[in-house]
Amino acid sequence: MMDVGLKAWAELVQRIYPELPILRDRSLWLAGQFDRPSVFIETDLVSDKAHTPRADRIIEDVGLVFHYDIDRSGDEDAGEPVPLDLSPFFLYLRQQRFCVVSQRFGIMLVIEAPRTRLLNDRMEVTFRYSYLLNIPKPAAEKINIFYTEYDGKEHES
Repeated sequence: MMDVGLKAWAELVQRIYPELPILRDRSLWLAGQFDRPSVFIETDLVSDKAHTPRADRIIEDVGLVFHYDIDRSGDEDAGEPVPLDLSPFFLYLRQQRFCVVSQRFGIMLVIEAPRTRLLNDRMEVTFRYSYLLNIPKPAAEKINIFYTEYDGKEHES
């Protein structure tokens, strides 16, 4: 259940960019075995604290790496990167006031301001965010039969 944050971010990216492939496997990403354009998503747990008896507050960092498509129109082997327009992504976050609800997982991501890093063939975006994770209540056995003692005899109530 701890990968709920990762899945919620994948849902969010898929909501904004439905045609963009999403990578979650770090080894494939490091080996460069993926199609372009695509996005790599990785989360890292910062803290997990009890918020209420029935919920934990999870704070995580997420890294989104948007890989640009390569223009192969020329005769060169490696063409120029074609930047992916990330304005719809940031516009959506601003419209939601950086509080995004995952429709599939039932959590609300409270997102802090992003940090971006522009590289030649990709854009790296990192966020710190938090959400409340429900803790299922353990089933307690109910007592339906009570025994009382009156005048030295045991009676069932």
